[in-house]
Amino acid sequence: MWTVFEQIIILLLFVAIGYVLGKTGIVKHEHSKALSTLLVYVFLPCNVFKTFVVRFNVEYIFANWYSIAISSVIVIVLAIASHFIPRSVTKDKYERSVFEYSLVVPNSGYMGYALASSVFGAAGLMGIMTMALPLQIYIYTFGYAILTKQGLNFKKLINPVLIATLLGMILGLLKMPVPAFAGSILDSASACMAPISMILTGLVISEFKIKDIAFNARIYPIILLRLVVIPVIIGFALKPFCDAWTVSIAVLLYALPCGMNTVVFPKLVGEDCRSGAGVALVSTILSAITVPLIFFIFGIG
Repeated sequence: MWTVFEQIIILLLFVAIGYVLGKTGIVKHEHSKALSTLLVYVFLPCNVFKTFVVRFNVEYIFANWYSIAISSVIVIVLAIASHFIPRSVTKDKYERSVFEYSLVVPNSGYMGYALASSVFGAAGLMGIMTMALPLQIYIYTFGYAILTKQGLNFKKLINPVLIATLLGMILGLLKMPVPAFAGSILDSASACMAPISMILTGLVISEFKIKDIAFNARIYPIILLRLVVIPVIIGFALKPFCDAWTVSIAVLLYALPCGMNTVVFPKLVGEDCRSGAGVALVSTILSAITVPLIFFIFGIG
């Protein structure tokens, strides 16, 4: 399916740009933290706020409660399972956190939305954003906590993204419109998320030898679970109970490669990004094969 390849190629081109900028010294490695800060404190909050303030309302929740409920159950099950699985893969405590996050969170924001829109149109985009709502909550609570080593301390979890999420929910439920000017700012900031995240990934990768990232044997069981095992189990588990549309959206969402925050969040706190960059890069490349295969198995597209 060309749409899948096209999205992956676009992502990898931005990664290549970041890699070249880092390797040639045009952008210094210490500057990559500035990009991570911009993502976490500006671009991500804008995107999250825009998503919730537009879509999180009573009518939308009642109309799509089924998808939200299904995704909530999936996230809870994955979060529990992922807490134990990485222990059999690595002894490094922080690497376990990276793998735990990678098993739960697919690359929905940077790749999934574009892919769903291309395959299913506007309905697909709405569908995947609805199913991704529980993931958004996980990412900026539990996910943010484990990748920044802050723990589930509420005071420490008060961060721009969580604030944006709560404000978006409140304003969405109250149906408070966003002024056109503010909407344009949010759109522009949100559009920066994917390219900046990919460039940051490339910069991080340039700090290491490719063989240290791609040939890290510990990342491949996690990638196999993320790209193949998890979406197949979800698809066959939902098939007897859900309509074809719900199954397709769920499979599309959870067949995506590992989320990029395994690079963004660790860089923000000066933590080792090697494993995070590895699962993000390799899973994105391999998804060019696995995503079309999963789509074929479930008759998607």
